[in-house]
Amino acid sequence: MNKLLALAKHPQPFEPGTQELWLDEDIADYVLKAHFDETIPGGSRESKFIDETVNFITQFAPVDKFKKVIDLGCGPGLYSHKLAEKGYDVVGIDFNKTSIVYAINESVKHNLSIDYRIEDITNIEIENEFDLALLIYQIYCVFSPENRRRILRNVHRGLKPGGLILLDVLSETNYENFEENLMWSLSQGDSPMSDKEHLVLFASIKYPNHVSLSKNVLVFEDGKIVNYNYWNQHFSIKSLEKEVNEAGFTLEKVYADVNGVDYIAGSDSFAVVLKKCY
Repeated sequence: MNKLLALAKHPQPFEPGTQELWLDEDIADYVLKAHFDETIPGGSRESKFIDETVNFITQFAPVDKFKKVIDLGCGPGLYSHKLAEKGYDVVGIDFNKTSIVYAINESVKHNLSIDYRIEDITNIEIENEFDLALLIYQIYCVFSPENRRRILRNVHRGLKPGGLILLDVLSETNYENFEENLMWSLSQGDSPMSDKEHLVLFASIKYPNHVSLSKNVLVFEDGKIVNYNYWNQHFSIKSLEKEVNEAGFTLEKVYADVNGVDYIAGSDSFAVVLKKCY
């Protein structure tokens, strides 16, 4: 009970839960499925959108000038695969073993030479290797300020002079529309998170400085308690530009999304192309 009471308290911003959602072996199949089901929160985009994004990349970073690409948080390789088909030399990085194994199998099946690696993007060791880095589907938002600085520092070191980043984030409008909520429910083996009966405690919480938390606590009959914290930092164009400028990048252009659609003020998210400036 003491553990449950402790988990019921509001954690400090970006404090991890008892388990990292993307690394929990008990729900590995569910996490992989999420990449192919747009109805699952946190899942990947539909195939048409991915095709649009890849075509946009070929326009602002043509393969003859931006041959070497690193896809950070590549998941099961949905973007890496299509970029390799376009002739790019792709390295895909993700810390989820199930996703990387799937991606490797798909690349072998389709005779594509893609270098997939199981690594943490906050700790990657790359240097002056790449022309383009992808950091998409708002993955940048889930990291703490310290880890965002580490990621940008790593990518800056890994890009060649003049190298580009395609990055998207949740907006401050999304933060304003974020609804706080507290609820509980009983799952009787019908939850994708577990086939065992358990109590689910859910909280969506707004923090100062445009930070939000979606918190899931699963309580099982045998006393086991699992807590997943899913954090997000929400940005304005100005706040994102300040952050990337401090890391040695210039903000080249703003878009509505990573498929290159024109920017729309007040949208839930936006995308940017960054350039390594020194």
